[in-house]
Amino acid sequence: MNHPPISSPGARGPADHDIRDQIVAAANEHFSQYGYSKTTVSDLAKAIGFSKAYIYKFFDSKQAIGEAICSSCLAQIVAAVEQAISEEGDFFDRTLSSLGQDPYHYGLGPVFQRPQAL
Repeated sequence: MNHPPISSPGARGPADHDIRDQIVAAANEHFSQYGYSKTTVSDLAKAIGFSKAYIYKFFDSKQAIGEAICSSCLAQIVAAVEQAISEEGDFFDRTLSSLGQDPYHYGLGPVFQRPQAL
């Protein structure tokens, strides 16, 4: 099943622009390393070599950048689950395999654990 890309309401400019991808990648790295609240748009601008004003041509706010990251992560999870549903075998193993990452990477660790046998 193909879903249209999930867009963030605070996104500006063309959705498939290289600069937008660079901003999101830098934000993902900074948010992971320093935390969302300690990362500023100025930090992101410095990391990719652009001005803060240029970043605002692509996103309304730091929150909009965070929403783009969450939308991308959600789309990856949905795709992995859909792929796991379409294959044969153990659903849990197929889903983990489709994600290609530890479920904690997606914030699913506490809820995505193999059920205990009865």
